[in-house]
This record gives sequence, structure tokens and C-alpha cells, in this order.
Amino acid sequence: MKNKIIKNVIFDLGAVMFDWNPKKITENFTDDAELQKRIQSELYYHQDWIDFDNALITEQEATKRASKRLGISLNESENLFAQTKESLVLITDTFNLLKKVKGNNFNTYCLSNISPELYKYLSERHDLFNLFNGIVTSGVEKVGKPEKKIFQILFERYKLNPDECLFIDDSIANTTTAEEFGVTTITFKGTADCYKKISTYVD
Repeated sequence: MKNKIIKNVIFDLGAVMFDWNPKKITENFTDDAELQKRIQSELYYHQDWIDFDNALITEQEATKRASKRLGISLNESENLFAQTKESLVLITDTFNLLKKVKGNNFNTYCLSNISPELYKYLSERHDLFNLFNGIVTSGVEKVGKPEKKIFQILFERYKLNPDECLFIDDSIANTTTAEEFGVTTITFKGTADCYKKISTYVD
């Protein structure tokens, strides 16, 4: 499987390093099945969430817009955003993988679609971010995956050769873009087989 020499391992955050499950968040927020569907489609999979990730709107603005669009009170919308943050629980197996990769002398990077507010929340609660040689987020760059521009920012800023990179992300759209640069990719599933496949590159 090792047809390239991998020197750099790039990690996504949501659904790779931290739990990200909009369906579960909505089910914990309300018993109203119709509202659950609307929260998923009109918040987490809405253009506003992309704009929030890319820091084109603030959390405060995103909260207000969600309140109006979903027909819930501003207080309820604020609680929904608070529960969203709390749902971002560290995935222990991936954290242990990151430590192993670092211990095996690979360079490690983070490439994530995440708002400044959510990034601040996570970085204040977890010390894993100091394990990365570099971090590029949509909230800082104002552009997110799967756009090519954010990958170019990562490669150019840290002088990375894409042929020497392994990219781990749960979105096939994102891994497809990375492959266009010549990056080796693994579309993350969180299964034992998936971790085993990653290990073939980093052991």
C-alpha cells in the first residue's frame, strides 16, 4: 500500500478528531421529529452554517438567523448552539492515533472547517492542538473545504509536498479535492478497519 513516502499526516476535526453528529444533536435537543429534520436541513446543512464555519457571519448572527428560520425562541436557539458545542466530544482512538503519529516522527497538521467560536471552545478544553505542526481553519481563512484554495493555503504556508501527505477526513468531497493535488487520502469511517488502514502508513 505504501507506494509513496508519507512524511506529513493531515487531520480533519469534526467526525474525525471530535464527534460530529447533527442527527444525534437534534434528537437530544427536541422530541419533535419534524423540528429535528428542520434543524438538520435548515441549520447544520444550510448555507448559514457554511458561512458560520467560514467566519462570514458570527455565532450571534447565526443564532439569530436560526431562531427566525426554525421558529424557535432566541433562548432556545442559543441553547441549541450550546448543546452543539458540548456534543464535540474527543474521539479517544483518533487522539491516540495522533499521539502515535507524532511519536513516529511524522509532521502533523490540522485542516478543518470550523468557526472561530467553535475552535476557541475546543482549544480551551483540549491540549491536543499543540501536537500539530500547523493548523489551517476555515474560520481564519474565510474559505473551507472542499474548495481548492484552503488546501493550497496549507501546502504553501507549511511548504508541504502533496505527494508526501496523508489526509484523513470524513467527507468524500474533501478527500476527492485532496486527491486532485496528489495527496494520499483516507475517507474516515471510525471503524477498526479504518484505523488499521491508517496504521499501514504511519507504523
